[in-house]
Amino acid sequence: MGQVLRKVEEYKDESQIYINAIHGKSKGWITKAEINEGVFKQWHYKLNQLLDIDFTQENIYISLNTFYKTYRRIENLKEINCIHMDLDTYKTKYTKTQILMNLDENYFGKTIPIPNLIIDSGRGLYLIWLIDPVPYMALPLWKAIEEYIYKELKEFGADRMALDPTRVLRVLGSINSKSNTMVKILETNEYVHKLREIQEEYLPEIPKKEKGKATAPKKRGRPKKVVYVFNERSLYLARITDLVKLCELRSYDIEGEREMILFLYRYYLNYFFEDEQKALNDTLELNMMFVKPLPIKEATRATESAEKVYKSNNKDYKYKNETLIELLQITEEEQKHMVTIISKDEVKRRNNEYNKSKYKMKLKEEGKMTKKEQLNVLRQKIKVLREEGLKNKDIMQILNINSSTTFERHITYLKKNGLLK
Repeated sequence: MGQVLRKVEEYKDESQIYINAIHGKSKGWITKAEINEGVFKQWHYKLNQLLDIDFTQENIYISLNTFYKTYRRIENLKEINCIHMDLDTYKTKYTKTQILMNLDENYFGKTIPIPNLIIDSGRGLYLIWLIDPVPYMALPLWKAIEEYIYKELKEFGADRMALDPTRVLRVLGSINSKSNTMVKILETNEYVHKLREIQEEYLPEIPKKEKGKATAPKKRGRPKKVVYVFNERSLYLARITDLVKLCELRSYDIEGEREMILFLYRYYLNYFFEDEQKALNDTLELNMMFVKPLPIKEATRATESAEKVYKSNNKDYKYKNETLIELLQITEEEQKHMVTIISKDEVKRRNNEYNKSKYKMKLKEEGKMTKKEQLNVLRQKIKVLREEGLKNKDIMQILNINSSTTFERHITYLKKNGLLK
């Protein structure tokens, strides 16, 4: 079960109540943005700083999720607090009242969860579902839920371009200059959801299908519900994370592989977001972080083929790890910090580390020691007995060491490491 909505203290206005409801426990950076005379600007604040800002101006927005850094990009996501849907109701044949009546009767609690906040944004509606915060690794599941709700609400003007987790939405109490109306709350619901609950309760099942075999028919009765978790989308997210990690490891001082990194970054973003403009904007922002960034026009032109490949659904650019390692000249040391762009040798190394760790844990649970730990104990005993003045022959007998060669190796080790004089 989820938890009761975090308690809202007494605040001066609706915007503060709204911000506290969404970000009451947020630790990361929150983006505030505004559009003034057609120019988009953004700033980043912590929660307490944000609560002191006057939001009763025109076209003011904030991010629903938070970031590790002051860059509103997917790889910097710290906490995912909400699921959201932006309904452009003015593009439909229905009024807002008709849509809300239809949703309440046929959708809420039936095909989609009941929102925590229903907001009149001026020319449309925002539906916001508060969730127990999850880290960015849950993005594939979050994205699957967003896609599912979008398809359910497409008829009512759900905006396909507003499904990304870095999205900013208008703040309660601010003014929508296009409609000249204040953004206001219409309905609230105090139950805070869990991402897995929504998955289990609402998302349809995807039957497992083996190669060459027909899908087994569903059993009668209420079907199990599992999430649309697309392995491909999880891979794109991991690739994006690895590209940025590579830039960080090289302190953004990159020239030879710069264009290829930007191309791949824009390519993977297109597939993850399915939003060409968002992918381009984030790519240009990443470019500006390089010690020697490309001019904006050149960066756009150098990566535009990524968008063309995405639109054509060309599979030729779905590079294997070995190809990416070669193209980007990723070293063995750098691979240790990667999520997916790793060689077979690195996979083997990680498996060995995992198996060693698992073996040590098993021995610990059974009250046993590893061979290395046993060896250290034996050498410590040799050291103590030598310091007590016992002869080597007597020590070997006491410790049941049969080989003088083995014993001499222990003595050499102790002396070499300064444990014996």
